[in-house]
Amino acid sequence: MDGKEKDAVRKLMKERRNALSAREREEAAKSIERELLCMKEFADCELFFTYLSCGAEISTKDIVLAALRAGKTVAAPKVTGSGQMEFYQVETLLSLSAGAFGILEPKPDRVLTPDMGKTFLLLPGLAFTRSGERLGYGGGYYDRYLSVHKEAFLAAPAYPFSVLESLPVQAHDVMAHALILPGGVVYTGAGAYLAL
Repeated sequence: MDGKEKDAVRKLMKERRNALSAREREEAAKSIERELLCMKEFADCELFFTYLSCGAEISTKDIVLAALRAGKTVAAPKVTGSGQMEFYQVETLLSLSAGAFGILEPKPDRVLTPDMGKTFLLLPGLAFTRSGERLGYGGGYYDRYLSVHKEAFLAAPAYPFSVLESLPVQAHDVMAHALILPGGVVYTGAGAYLAL
């Protein structure tokens, strides 16, 4: 699949997301939150890394609050340069402000990395396969970051329609260890991840 085909899949996934009603999005996010909170990998983690949702993405607001209530150290990404990001600690949602691309970002106070403790990372994406392949937004931020920081358990929240039969993968593309769907978790068997 070339760049044009990838762009066509991205466009279709965005259209399907945008076609969802606010209620459908909210119900999907609530179901995914319930599934996530029941995962052993979440229960066992010390650090919880999450994207901060924007637009029609699966909302992470209540997931962040639940992780904080569960006593997890929470971190979210902040763009630090061209194609580069770091994860900074989030102690409260009130500390977030709009950053690159209008997405909420944490204050750059305390950098956290997955090697600091057992880390559960929520992996954003537009499309996935049940074997863990992922089509992101095209910026390569997560692929670059996770090529260096390989210690995290990677779980991708996903709408059912975004799970496809196949996607193109390249050697550097990050694979999800699990997909969190409304109503169930799919363990992909991707990558050699040591269970927490």
